[in-house]
Amino acid sequence: MIWAFAFFLISAGLFFGCDTREKTYTNPLINKYLADPFILYESDYYYLFATGRAEDERFIPIYRSADLVKWEFVRGAVSRGAQTDWNYKNFWAPELRKFNEKYYLYYTASPGTTENNTGNRVGLAISENIEGPYDNFGVIVTHASIDGHVFTGRNKDMFIFYTIEHGNHDGLQAGNIYADKLLNPTKTEGKPVPILTHHRWQEGPFILYRDKTYYLTYSCGAWTNATYHVRYATSDSLLGPYKEHPDTLLKSNVMVKGPGHHALFTDLKGKDWIVYHGWDTAFTARYPRIDRLYVSDGILRSDGPTTGPQLIKRKAMN
Repeated sequence: MIWAFAFFLISAGLFFGCDTREKTYTNPLINKYLADPFILYESDYYYLFATGRAEDERFIPIYRSADLVKWEFVRGAVSRGAQTDWNYKNFWAPELRKFNEKYYLYYTASPGTTENNTGNRVGLAISENIEGPYDNFGVIVTHASIDGHVFTGRNKDMFIFYTIEHGNHDGLQAGNIYADKLLNPTKTEGKPVPILTHHRWQEGPFILYRDKTYYLTYSCGAWTNATYHVRYATSDSLLGPYKEHPDTLLKSNVMVKGPGHHALFTDLKGKDWIVYHGWDTAFTARYPRIDRLYVSDGILRSDGPTTGPQLIKRKAMN
């Protein structure tokens, strides 16, 4: 009798427009090797872009989800260029921005003719549809660089943050984070300034602005092992100087190794999240993961890396 009454209450709530159900997600989000994930909400879906080759033999795989729980493959965003083109190999660290009803996909790639990763450059592809396909535009940062992140300031000025790659011939130190002004979404001013040089290597910069504070989040350590982790620094100015906080935002635990190369996003209810990759304990693949992010009194905190079911509250009214 009690069970029947409970069922009646739930059913009545759904009938009259009140959805009392709750959903959970469990990391990893997608059971595939998808490193350097980025998530953006657009047109009723959360879209996830990631490093590497897609199952349709294109590159930068795109997935979408209506609820952050169930994900479906859309397509690979870009096609490979010729061996001497800027985008023949690597296809790393995608980030998407929307300007004037077009979608700008910033990512790192390299010609096939350069030694190791010295040919890496941050470049761009553009589409009128978030699901692509994306047309190659070309290189944005002309010197050795990886991990482009575009941020629009309060006065609408745009900047691109990135990490200097090995093989830079402009006197810039590999492993340091720099920023350059964007004259428009496709062209830098060409006057890079150092932003963060605290560590031997720091990469994957991402900016969050809250309560008159700029939070610069980034990864340190070796991406190949458990030393990889996410840190953050704060400033009252976009271009710094930044003061690093002693606490890590993400670090390895018993079940997840080397969590890092993240992005930040906000869900439909205004809640902050961090999306990142993490190795399994056998180091067979880097899987995409999300966890809540909390911002309070100049401090960032995350629930991650989590491995058990995590609650996503649904809207109270349809």
